[in-house]
Parts: sequence; structure tokens; C-alpha cells
Amino acid sequence: MKKLITLIIFVVLSFSTYAQEQVPIEFLVDAIIHVESRGDSTAIGDGGRAVGILQIHPIMVREVNRILEKNGSDVRYTYNDRYSVEKSKEMFYVWKGYYHPNSSYEKIARCWNGGTNGHMFYCTNRYWRKVSDRLETLAMVD
Repeated sequence: MKKLITLIIFVVLSFSTYAQEQVPIEFLVDAIIHVESRGDSTAIGDGGRAVGILQIHPIMVREVNRILEKNGSDVRYTYNDRYSVEKSKEMFYVWKGYYHPNSSYEKIARCWNGGTNGHMFYCTNRYWRKVSDRLETLAMVD
């Protein structure tokens, strides 16, 4: 009986992850935005270090600019660009494209929240549950 329950849980969890990743990446971004700021482009958090819809820290702006320079792009972002909805999303996509071109939505979200190895930290599980719940809501509405 214990093996059967374990198998059922595994199948349900596997299906849940598979189903989530059938929705467009924009839904994941919208879910992260909802969790981070409820869509408030003027939101300030983490002691004033994280701002905008995606709660971007200055180090992320520098990292995105480093990636762009490495890729030969002339585009650069400023700290004030974190207040722009469009530019914040652009920075997210640069980061995601460089570090997570084929990662699961869970890994992307947990690393956005917890840094490079965020997917390995227990503390990012709660964040992922919030993003996942919002992602499921968005997918049902569509």
C-alpha cells in the first residue's frame, strides 16, 4: 500500500510539473511578478535594495549588463530601469536565456528568488509554491 501511495504521489507531481510547463513562459513571468510585487512597478523591498515589478537588485542589473557585453550587445541597463515594467522583463529574459535556457519553471523561479543555486535551498520551496499556485490560476483563466 505504501508503494502505491508513493507511486500515485510521484505521478501527480510529475503531471503537475509537466502541465505547468505547457503554458507560455510569459505566464511564469507574470506569476513571479505577482509574487514579487503584485505588479507594482514602484515597489521597494529587501531594505531598499530590490525595486520594481520583479524586485531586481543592483547586482542583477550588473550581471545582466555583463551578459549583454559578453554576447556583444550594445544594450545596457541602469538601476532606474528596474522601475520600468518593460525593461525589468527584458532583464529577466536576458538572465533566463543565459542561465536557464532549458530549465524547468520551478528551477527558474527558485533561482530568481534564491540566486545561482536557489533551486537547492529549502527556503525557496515556499516561494515556488506561491509562484506555482499563481501560475495555475493564470493558466486556468487563459
